[in-house]
Formats: sequence, C-alpha cells, structure tokens
Amino acid sequence: MKIPKFFYPPLIVLLVIFLLGLTGALKPIRNLAEKKLIIPIRQKIFDLKLSAKKNSDGCILAGEKEITELKTKIAFLEEENRQQKRLLSSPLPKAWKFQTIKVIGAENETLLISAGEQDNLRPGMMAITGDTYLGKIYQVSQSVSKIHLPSFVDEKLAVSIIDKENRSLVGRGLLIGKGEGGMRIDQIILSENIKPQDIVQVEVLGSTLVVGVIEEIVERKGEMFKSALVKRQYNPQELETIFLIKN
Repeated sequence: MKIPKFFYPPLIVLLVIFLLGLTGALKPIRNLAEKKLIIPIRQKIFDLKLSAKKNSDGCILAGEKEITELKTKIAFLEEENRQQKRLLSSPLPKAWKFQTIKVIGAENETLLISAGEQDNLRPGMMAITGDTYLGKIYQVSQSVSKIHLPSFVDEKLAVSIIDKENRSLVGRGLLIGKGEGGMRIDQIILSENIKPQDIVQVEVLGSTLVVGVIEEIVERKGEMFKSALVKRQYNPQELETIFLIKN
C-alpha cells in the first residue's frame, strides 16, 4: 500500500525527534522545560489546592491576590519550620543527614518533588516526615523526582509489628501496597498476638520508621498465616515539606 505524500513531512519530523531522543540531544530542552514550565505550573496547582482547603471563605478578590500569595509563602515557611522541629524531636539517629524537599504534587500513590539530579538526588533515596517512612525515590530527572509511597501497587516492605501499649515486638510480615492508600501485611504467623492500632514499622539504616497502624486483622480458616490491613497516619495531599535521608 502506497503512503500518501502528505504523510511524509510529519513522519520525517517524528523520526528526527525520535533519533534526537536516542542521542540525548533533547535532554537540555527537557531540563529547561522542567525548570521553567513544569515545576512552576505543578507548584502553582499544588499551592492552589492547599489554599482551597485552608481557605473555605469563598472567592479571593483581585485586590487580595498579592496578600493571598504572601500568606501562602508565609504558610509554607511556617510548615517547613514545623516539620524541621518535628524531625529534630523524633528519635532518629544523630548520624543521619537530611535534605529538605518541597512536594509539588501527590497522585496515584506517588509524590512529585521539586528536586532532581542537579540537587544530587538518586533513585533509592528514602523520604520521611518526622519518624514516618514515606517511601523511596524511583525516578529522577534533572529538576524533578518521583517517590513511590508504601501504598503504591505491589510496593513491598519487610515490616515488624509493635504493641501499641508496651512497645514490644508482636509480629512480622510482608507489607504490600494495594493502591488508593491501601496496604496489607501478609505472612503473619497465626500465633502472633497482633491487634488493631498496633504500630507497623520498617527498619531503615539500623533504625526504625513508622509505616502506619493495624486497621483490621484478616484470618482464613485452615491457613497457616493471617493478614492485616494497615492505615497510614498522614494525607499525601497535605504534605508540603518532607526530608530525604542523605546517608
């Protein structure tokens, strides 16, 4: 079948773009787009969402726009200060080093942050808020990166379960992300005495971080193991400032 001549120009353009992508020639353009376009737009959208939650008074008048933007900046600085105080008061190893990061998006169990290769970020770096584990960086570009939350579908963590009252170890299992905020611990031995509100922890660099709390215990007749549903103790949509462990 003969291809019509008017298809040739678009095909040639697509081929050139594809070849440039393979050679890396488009990387500077992509990096510039991230820095000048993607990050500011995502940041503005995220800030507007937060402002909408915090200001339920209705519409903002045109004359109040600058004041509102200033209030947003002040609110961000106050939130960053609160998170730093919370981090300092958490029982974390003194040897740990942290990098303060701003969240610019949260969707599909993924956090989008405004830092990347230019900030020495790399895949596998762990994110926290206070003593709570938020996940690992899985994708890094020049100016932005993505973090998978523990609830991301099929994300897996070996976890321990701690009694909420006496802080003793009462069980272990494999936590699996189920999407839409859901997490489930499998392979819990039947004889292990776990209960709702017990704390779920993950070991990180010789210390422990909180993943969430037991919400419901699931037992099936005739099986050697039981499962537990886990609830996280934060709302990803409300995260503004988080920290990466640099060690």
